[in-house]
Amino acid sequence: MQNNLNALPRIELERPSRRGLVGLRLVGLVVALSAVGGAAWAWEQGYRPTWLDRRQEVSFHLAEVDRGDIVQYVVEFGTIESAADGVVRCQVEALVGMVGGTNSSGSGGSGGRGGSTSGSQSRAAQVSTPAPAVKKSTGSASAKSATGSASKSGSGSASASTPVVSTSGKPTIRSFSYVVTPYSPLKRTASASSATTSSSSGSRGGGGGGGMGDEKPGSTRIISILPEGTAVKKGDVVCELDSAAFRDELKAQQIRWLQAKSYVEQATSLLAVNQITLKEYREGILPQDIQLIRQYVQTCEIEQDRAMRNLEWSRGVTAKGLRTSSQLRADELSLQQSEFVLSEAKGMLERLEKYTGPKILKSLEAKLASILTDKLAQDASFALEAERLQRLEKNVAACTLRATRDGVVVYINQTNAWGRVESVIQEGTTVRQDQPIFQLPDPKRMRIKARINETKVAMLRNGQACSIRLDAFPDRLLSGRVTDVTAISSPVNGPFSDVRVYFALIAIEDAFDGIRPGLSAEVTFLYDRRSQVDRLPLAAVRDIGDDSFVAVLESQPAPDAKVPYRWQKVELGLSDSDFVEVLSGVREGEQVILDPFTLEAPQVEPTPSRIASTSP
Repeated sequence: MQNNLNALPRIELERPSRRGLVGLRLVGLVVALSAVGGAAWAWEQGYRPTWLDRRQEVSFHLAEVDRGDIVQYVVEFGTIESAADGVVRCQVEALVGMVGGTNSSGSGGSGGRGGSTSGSQSRAAQVSTPAPAVKKSTGSASAKSATGSASKSGSGSASASTPVVSTSGKPTIRSFSYVVTPYSPLKRTASASSATTSSSSGSRGGGGGGGMGDEKPGSTRIISILPEGTAVKKGDVVCELDSAAFRDELKAQQIRWLQAKSYVEQATSLLAVNQITLKEYREGILPQDIQLIRQYVQTCEIEQDRAMRNLEWSRGVTAKGLRTSSQLRADELSLQQSEFVLSEAKGMLERLEKYTGPKILKSLEAKLASILTDKLAQDASFALEAERLQRLEKNVAACTLRATRDGVVVYINQTNAWGRVESVIQEGTTVRQDQPIFQLPDPKRMRIKARINETKVAMLRNGQACSIRLDAFPDRLLSGRVTDVTAISSPVNGPFSDVRVYFALIAIEDAFDGIRPGLSAEVTFLYDRRSQVDRLPLAAVRDIGDDSFVAVLESQPAPDAKVPYRWQKVELGLSDSDFVEVLSGVREGEQVILDPFTLEAPQVEPTPSRIASTSP
């Protein structure tokens, strides 16, 4: 039977056509597009279904215009510090090298090394006085006597003490044997800047003076300091700095000071002696020598006149045969000798008045000027040595730091611009000149140093009241007042930062004993205040250009109104973090929408430009 069924022929039927279904789909698409277009046109025409209007009414967040206070303030943070100047700094100065110094060898012959007193005494002996027992022939070249004739020749022994007359009648002129010794400075050259402190003493710690080893100039180490928080009285020793190198340098400087003082005393004595010597020669020796030579010239003229008359008499007697020719020749020689002596006497007078006297005066004056110059140099050197001695004594005293008043010791650690501690005050720390080490804060005179952003610095002024809350005492509200605002800004994160801050100093008016430097504080500055004014929330204001608008809810909207609110232009005043003062536009009791940015923007009439308004 099954085989018979398989043998029957298969009948194939045609599929139905899908043309009718495509037409239906096209008709449905046209209807849908027409419905959407109609709905869009109705929406543009302002048509809103009733159910949608009710939904919008209940979705608005409203706020009421009320009356109240508006307080504008600035909140910043700062750190407490002492308002009184109780900071104690390192006053150890930087002393590099030596001022002046001693000579390595003395200038005196017997002074030896160091320019000792004996050498100075030998130098002091070189005063400008006439050299005693100096032999200097002032007579004629011939000193031997002939037959029994009177010889005018002879050697005059030059005595430097008193004027004498030789046996031949020729005076001894002290000016011709006067010797002006050149002046040698007490200290020829100042030694190079050197330090007497050994390297071993310099490496013990102190810095600043010579021989300080590897220490930096003007630096020293803390060898002892009281623990932080210790209560001290005025005058108590708080910190000790290493003064070993300064004490060694002070001993060497005292020696140099004494040497410089002795040089000044010697120069003063030499100056006085040579002033007397110059006056003695100008007013005593030189006039006396001139007078002696003039008297000698007169004597020579008398001798010449006598020899001339004697020769005339001898010639007359010889002509009569009463005298021999040899006697006449002797008288002629005597006249020639007298003429020669007279000429020599006149030459001595001219030499003394024109040459020797002025030369000796100039030499004495030049020597006196050299001594005066040397004295001025010694005075300046002594002043430098004295100044350095005072500085060293001051540095030794500055190594002991005492409390300037009663208080509690608080260390001043060094921080960088990022607030990171770079130098911690403790024993063994190296401190530099003018570095603050500790302070003694007065609990009754504390202040806050607050950082003010550059956008808020214009809102601060001196005398402005503020409230203070300390992180350590959050339940205690303090009052303060601004005392100063810096005029120059500082970068926040280093010199290349774009953010700038200013610093304000706030005096705490009701400080108490629990306040300590370094505590963090929150400062609220009162900038302005309005009492009982119309105000509305800041969230209800929408700014468009230079104008401000609020969406005022209509209590009874018109039947043809598209929305149940109206945009109202308002004039605003002072604002704080929540509210803004309303000067005009809305009244107390009106309700405004808090989310105006979700609404359609108000239509603002464009303001005519100045050019358009002035055109014809």
